[in-house]
Amino acid sequence: MAAARKVHNGIYASDILATNFIRKVDDHFFTQTAALGWTGYTGAPSLFPVPHGVRPRHAVGVDTTGRRHSVVVAQTTADLWTRATTGWNILDDTGTLDTVTLTGLVGEAVTIAGAD
Repeated sequence: MAAARKVHNGIYASDILATNFIRKVDDHFFTQTAALGWTGYTGAPSLFPVPHGVRPRHAVGVDTTGRRHSVVVAQTTADLWTRATTGWNILDDTGTLDTVTLTGLVGEAVTIAGAD
């Protein structure tokens, strides 16, 4: 059976800016709470979206067919970021879950426009 195609408001914790941001997250990523570190945000709109100058931390990997993928990791304490787990699930072209094996981690980066 195909996984649900639903979107959640998740909290992304910036380690460089030391604040939280809101980000739209697909259900199949959001429900991988331990691996990716997503928590839900249902409060009043007091959090801002991730700014354009912030490139979120992410994991990169290869699925079972050899295609490359990346996924945003919401918290530095998430199992994927600490390597307590070495994979996550994606929706393949048919809507079924496929496993991606971790090959690397890329840290958060911030670019401030106009900074010299």
